[in-house]
Amino acid sequence: MTQPLFNPFEKIIFDQNICFLTGQPLEEGSDHFIQVFPQWLLDRYQLDNATIMLLDLIRVKYKDMKLPASPEVIEAVKKLDEVTQLAFETGFEAVRALPQLTIFQWMARVLYGVLYQDFDYARNQYILMNKPFQISAHMQKKLRNLLFMLQSLVRPIAFEGFTPWSMVMYRVHLSKDVLNYKDETKDLNFCLNMNGFGIICSMQDNGEVKKYQQEILDKIGGATLHPAQFEELYGRFLYTNFLLKAMPDYIIKQDGDTITFKLPEIPEEVAANKFNEWKDDIFAQVLTNMWQPWGIPLDKVHHYPYPPISFLIDDATYELVDFDRVPLPY
Repeated sequence: MTQPLFNPFEKIIFDQNICFLTGQPLEEGSDHFIQVFPQWLLDRYQLDNATIMLLDLIRVKYKDMKLPASPEVIEAVKKLDEVTQLAFETGFEAVRALPQLTIFQWMARVLYGVLYQDFDYARNQYILMNKPFQISAHMQKKLRNLLFMLQSLVRPIAFEGFTPWSMVMYRVHLSKDVLNYKDETKDLNFCLNMNGFGIICSMQDNGEVKKYQQEILDKIGGATLHPAQFEELYGRFLYTNFLLKAMPDYIIKQDGDTITFKLPEIPEEVAANKFNEWKDDIFAQVLTNMWQPWGIPLDKVHHYPYPPISFLIDDATYELVDFDRVPLPY
């Protein structure tokens, strides 16, 4: 019998006794949880008692962020953590050798796990106020698809003729003792920088962001990046994804336990005009946020009519700037 896909957004189901991924009922009182952030990562960077701020400006300890999960899902996540821990602790080459689907699963588990805490908290607050808790249709669609793709942990999944994400990874000249994790939930962007490598991913753009930025990616090639260059590249992915116009939803089919995603036919005029206009003043604001650790103010990032400054591309030669020429501390 084919197991139906679990969509918690139809009836807003965030219950500690229902598996977050499959919807399977869980035995009340049993230890049926996975960590949102793998325990090895919390141990490595001493984050157990550190806190993260959720959307409602409440702070939650990393170690307390958990997802209810069935035994099958717990086992699948355990295997995922073993594979990714080995690669992440080894370094860039080992991470690059991982299947992109594996990295996507790791990112999706973390991003969805953080949002789950937001939704669970907000739902309980609305219940206390005797008000219905609602999630926008845009977010429902994005997160439903993310959760369906994350089903790849426990069942076969296929993408017909496309890849749902844009993902790049580079060596980054950064201390092994620094963990830099960021996500953006509206358009599902993810950034991880640790142990000498960095990964950037737009998780549901169907590869369009990477195509848009291909010229600069070609200039970077296999170079090592300064942290400020890596942040600039993440800013480019973030803003490009923001400019991407809404596309028709996936065609999702089940054949036995296999889930297949297919892109619908898109009219030529839509396919030829997928992005809104790039505006330097808005991109400069994005860069200013990315470069906060270096304290570079907006008026230094962008001065009209000139384009925003770049630590990636030399404004005279239009070639990549070597990381050791970036005039900022690591």
